[in-house]
Order: sequence, then C-alpha cells, then structure tokens
Amino acid sequence: MNAHLHDIGGNSSPGFDLEKYLRTVVGTRPEAFDWSDPGSRLDDDALFCVGYMMDIESHTIIYLREMLSTAVAEDPSITAFLSCWAYEEFFHSQVLKRLLESQGVAIDDRRFAALRRAKPADYLAQKFARLLSRVTRHFPAVHMTWGAINELSTLTGYHALIDRTGHPLLDAVLSRIIKDERRHFSFYFNEARLRLRPRAAQILTSIAVRNFWTPVGSPVRGDGDARRVCGYLFGDEQGRLRLADHDSMIARLPGLGWFDMAARYCFGTPAAGPFSASAVAAQS
Repeated sequence: MNAHLHDIGGNSSPGFDLEKYLRTVVGTRPEAFDWSDPGSRLDDDALFCVGYMMDIESHTIIYLREMLSTAVAEDPSITAFLSCWAYEEFFHSQVLKRLLESQGVAIDDRRFAALRRAKPADYLAQKFARLLSRVTRHFPAVHMTWGAINELSTLTGYHALIDRTGHPLLDAVLSRIIKDERRHFSFYFNEARLRLRPRAAQILTSIAVRNFWTPVGSPVRGDGDARRVCGYLFGDEQGRLRLADHDSMIARLPGLGWFDMAARYCFGTPAAGPFSASAVAAQS
C-alpha cells in the first residue's frame, strides 16, 4: 500500500473523536503561509489541477446545503461535523486561490457563482436524495460512504500533485490542507463503517455508488476537466498504484469489496473506452 494511505485514519483508527475535532477546529488560512517567495512557476497542467481543487473546495457549501435538505439534518453528530467541515473547506479554497494568485493567475470571484448555479439535473438529484432519505433509515450510510470516497480522492490527488511538481510552496500549502482532509476522511470512513453493518444499508449504498458516483469535482467542472486532472496526476505507473490503493481502502468498507471505480474511471471501462494521458491532452 502507498505510504500516504497508512495514516489517514480509515484502516487503523478504531473510531473518530468528534468532540476533540469540534474543540480543535481552526482552519488552514492564507495568513499561515509566507507568500513572499512564490518559487518557480508551475506548469499549466499543475495550475489547472490547483484551480480544479480550489473549485471543489469552494463548492462545499453547496454540498452542505444539499445534505441539510435531507433527513441527515436530523442527526446531531453528522450536522456538528458538517458545520466544521464546511468551515475548513471554505478556507482551503481561499488558500488555493492565494496560491494561484502567487503564480500570477487572477481569480474572479464570479467564477464561484457560476459554478454554484444549479443545473436542471441538480434539482432532480436533490429531490431524489430528499425522497430517499425519508423512505429509508439507511440513507446516512450512502452519504457517509460517498463522503469517504470523495475525501480519499481529494487526499490522493493532493499527494500526487505534491510529488508530481516538487514545488516547495505548493508542498507547504497542500501538506497543511492534507492534515485537515485526513480528519475529514476519518470521520466519513468510520461513520460509513458503522452505518454499513446492516445488509440493507450495504445493498442500498452499493446500488447508489455503482450507478451514480463520479469522481469528486466532475459534477461541478465536467467530465472533460476531471479526465484532464486524472491524466496529469495518475497517468503513469505510480498513478495506477495510487488509485489501486485508493480503491482497496474503500473496498474495506462492509459490502463494498467490489469497489474499483476510481481506477476504472481513469484507466478505462467498456462504457468510457480506453483512457490515457495523451488522449486527454489531445482533447484539451
């Protein structure tokens, strides 16, 4: 297993100390870093990845709104966590914005408003989630599993970008953000592990994930952008190993031993066709 995955909470942690998390949340803020030396300019693909990650982090408030419209809002432990999770993710987006600006990339805040503008498919998905959450008590198992997959995907991507660029300032920024993301993943993973104990929860979650999960950020930025990020971060043998580790971690959840969806998305499925970094570059 990739060394980066040994210490992110899911496999080794017996549980998540929510009370400690709530007491110690501070957020990773832009003022925590020295921006006076931006270092060498990142290449265009690396800057694209940082922008993609910034947009994902800034979109957390929309995910929160969607979840609070479901029966998840009635669970006090989940809502306590989500309140602090959204706070930390907001500041992650601000730090990544500042990183891009240090690289000479101007960010217009109107871009966030445009990304947050709901599409017709979003309304249908929200209505379906609200309905599902009212007819089954196992909806939180789906939500926690989904969150675990996306948080682990974020962690895996951040580690890959650090290693791919070897950039000191980016390393410092993402290493701090990773500390927060590890705690987020730990909460989601441990909650999912508990809530997936009933066989009905495993079946419901497997159906939902198999049919509706797509890589984090792709519903916001689109499939083409997600594939460009995959090609840059995971388009070599080391990337394949990272995604194999990612999928094997999620497969440890009860009823999800079949999970291999991150690797299949990046490296090809019968539906999507072969995937390669060169193919993505040709499309961009």
